[in-house]
Amino acid sequence: MHPRNVLAIRKTWGSAISSNGSHSLSAPSTTEILTTLTTKASNATLLDYPPGSYTGMRTFHKIGIMDFTGHTARLANSLQQILFTPGGEEGGAKEDPEVVAGLAALRTHEVMKKETADLVRAGLKFYYRQFKEPAQDLLSAVGETKVTVLCTWDPKDKKPTLLAHFEPLRAPKTSRCKVEVHGSPRHHATAKDSQWVRDRSELEEALAKDSNEALLLDETTQDVYEGLSSNFFAVDRSTKTVVTAPLDSVLTGTILKVVLNVCEQHKIPVKFAFPNLKHVNDWEGAFLSSTSRLVLPIESIVLPDGSTKQFGESATLDLIRGQVLKECRKRVENLLSEEDL
Repeated sequence: MHPRNVLAIRKTWGSAISSNGSHSLSAPSTTEILTTLTTKASNATLLDYPPGSYTGMRTFHKIGIMDFTGHTARLANSLQQILFTPGGEEGGAKEDPEVVAGLAALRTHEVMKKETADLVRAGLKFYYRQFKEPAQDLLSAVGETKVTVLCTWDPKDKKPTLLAHFEPLRAPKTSRCKVEVHGSPRHHATAKDSQWVRDRSELEEALAKDSNEALLLDETTQDVYEGLSSNFFAVDRSTKTVVTAPLDSVLTGTILKVVLNVCEQHKIPVKFAFPNLKHVNDWEGAFLSSTSRLVLPIESIVLPDGSTKQFGESATLDLIRGQVLKECRKRVENLLSEEDL
């Protein structure tokens, strides 16, 4: 059975939620979570709504989310950085007081975590109901799930929108991948803004079918920043140092943080400097990290001049990959129990 995707939306009726830090809503406001089937994928769903703060999660063992707390903290942090005005950040205007009040609570870690947990829990339960059949072992019959959460401001209803999209997790089909270098570093990289889904669409469409990712390059310096939906790392051949962009220049993905933790535990040196294509021949290997990929070694990079750089095996990279998977399993936060399935 091929599952249809699910959309869960948290609707607010009445006044906006309280900004006093409590989880209760200011009377006469109430909330309701609406769940529905959808044929749209996550990116298409994000494009249906105004730009806002978003994050991509994945389940482990069907009932848990890896680093759920970290994901919701990133939602709140990005929401704090995004300016919801008619002209956006370039408009130079301040947010309307109604927007400030309406988003105040969701811009705090505590409220964002609680509201997102309720939303994702309801959405997962609805998603899994599609597989309910007599004598069916749901835990073994269903694959893992990709969960995409968006929080934005609805200028028409003048209320916050918090939604979650659920679809099968499409993990890489190969153990190593091909990437291409093209595209410029993005604006406001430290905030996970769904506007980036719109901006990167042309770059995704330009990728060859057998390419997994596009790397964003400063053409003047030849510095590599990150991928369209991943963080990028190079492994220096002589020093076995892992080189990745300065954290204030890219979006620090959830798995990137795990990679850094693993490197610290295993005393693998890390250098926060842009991997530079002028030194690509000094790299023992390179890899991507993201929610769906975890750690994915790169087999070849198509360079801007059309030539290809091939990489062989790397013991350092293999160690990181194996330990990151183990660490991710340790960081799973269960939102459901097996009895919920």
